[in-house]
Amino acid sequence: MVISMALTAEYSLMIFHFNSKLIILLIIASILLILSTNSSAEPYLAYKNNLKCMACHVNPNGGGLRNDFGRIYGQQLLPSKAASYDTTTLAKLTQFLTLGANSRFNATFQQNENGDKSQGFALSSTQIYLNIALPKTGLSFYLDQQVAPGTAINREAFVMYKFASGNFIKAGKLFLPYGLRIEDDSAFIRQSTGMNFDNSDNGVEFALDYSNTTIDFFVANGTSQASNNDNKFLYGIRAEHLFSNFRVGTTAMLNDGDKQVQQYNIYGGAHFGDFTLLTEVDYLILSQANPFDQSDIKQLVGLAEVNYQWQRGINLKFTAEYFDSDLDVNENQQTRYSVVAEYTPFANIQLRLGYRQQDDIPQKPQQNNDLLFVQSHFYF
Repeated sequence: MVISMALTAEYSLMIFHFNSKLIILLIIASILLILSTNSSAEPYLAYKNNLKCMACHVNPNGGGLRNDFGRIYGQQLLPSKAASYDTTTLAKLTQFLTLGANSRFNATFQQNENGDKSQGFALSSTQIYLNIALPKTGLSFYLDQQVAPGTAINREAFVMYKFASGNFIKAGKLFLPYGLRIEDDSAFIRQSTGMNFDNSDNGVEFALDYSNTTIDFFVANGTSQASNNDNKFLYGIRAEHLFSNFRVGTTAMLNDGDKQVQQYNIYGGAHFGDFTLLTEVDYLILSQANPFDQSDIKQLVGLAEVNYQWQRGINLKFTAEYFDSDLDVNENQQTRYSVVAEYTPFANIQLRLGYRQQDDIPQKPQQNNDLLFVQSHFYF
């Protein structure tokens, strides 16, 4: 899941309009894209290769700056055509100072049930990464800075100490370890839980790292602010174990604010031949969140993803999502289905073409929509 983070990015090329000719052109474009040659991205790469996120990323939880192996993977194994150059020498300014970057750009066309349309180009995000490793100490400083669009935003800034055993402790501004770390922040499992790339927090994380098992303990403000405004915190634990061709993990988290939020999940994945499967189910308890009687609201959210990668550089991704915002209310579920073709023609660039359908309750026609998108992702 880590690797996938490192290898995704978005760059748009066209705007689509809904009509019969467009559908035909889209199908033809998809077929041509698939027949070209290869692609890949996101946590499924870690699952496919039965690796931990730290195998490819400086941040043990995945995403962001790639280490030497992650850069080699992105240059030689991920794309259809292996790179003839080595970006390791460019990324490593010195033996102990490393830089990296991700940039995503996309073009979208969306139409809802009312017939309202929207379309346009957007620079989704551009990040710069920096890591300073102090020699022979186990200490390092990591920075993840979003520089576009808009003003600069710090996403992560922490000090990490790695013990000789492989265990580590981090302190600073962190993305908390929670479930699958998929790239799509709009996914129900990322939006409903708040565990996405727009929502880091200030805290401390301690991890026990064994050969096939990792256990993370973390404490944070729970407010996503620079300082805590009360005497309460967010507490959590995540455990994950790798088997021969599949893995299983679980997370439990308590945000002990004025109105407590409890979150639990189970997640995992498996790899069979050219197929890689990912899934996550989350159960949330929002204390006293019902505006009418101050009762608790219980939510259920899930994601299932199938990746079909039969050759280097090409991946087909199918996802199904489910969100029930209140288990005590009937027929209020949302669903979302996506089909995405990912193509990595050569190192450091990935193109994506996708279609997504989202269905909400009839009373919210603006949230019943179809989305077409083309994306480009530069990674370094």
